[in-house]
Amino acid sequence: MLRQVADAHRGTAAHAGVTLSLPDGPPAHAAADPDRLRQIIGNLVSNAIRHTPPGGLVTLRPVPNGVEVADTGTGIVPEDLPRVFDLFWRADASRSRATGGSGLGLAIARKLAQAHAGDLRVSSTPGAGAVFTLTLPPTDSSRGLLVARAPSERRGRKKQGA
Repeated sequence: MLRQVADAHRGTAAHAGVTLSLPDGPPAHAAADPDRLRQIIGNLVSNAIRHTPPGGLVTLRPVPNGVEVADTGTGIVPEDLPRVFDLFWRADASRSRATGGSGLGLAIARKLAQAHAGDLRVSSTPGAGAVFTLTLPPTDSSRGLLVARAPSERRGRKKQGA
C-alpha cells in the first residue's frame, strides 16, 4: 500500500521538484480498511509535497505500529501545531481553496485514524520540515500485526447484553 501511495504521488512530486522517497525496510502490516489508510497517507504525502520547496525531500516509511511521512519543507511554527487538525484551519491565512486545500484533509485524516483506534500526530521545526506519524494499536503481538476493525465492520454491531 505504501508503494501504491508513493507511486500515485510521484508525478506531482516530480512536477514540484521534490524527491519522494520510500526507503527499503521491513514491511509493516495492518488489518484495517485499506481505502481509508490510503486516504490518510495520501493526504499526508500530498500536503508534504505542497509544503516542500523544489529540491526538498518527502519520505514515506513504515515505523513500529504505523507510518511516518516526513518532509524538508517550511515546517509549522509551535503555536500552530495544536491547530493543524482543526476543521477549516490553514497555516497560511492568505491561502484560499483555489490555491491549495480546503482545511479539511488533516482533520478528516485524524478522525479516520481514530476510527481505527489509532492516532495521527505531528512534530515540526520551522524551516526544517514536519513529521506526521500515523499509529495504529498493536493487538496481536505474537505475530507483530497491527489489527483494527474496518469502520464498515463496526457499523450495525450491537453491544453484548443490549
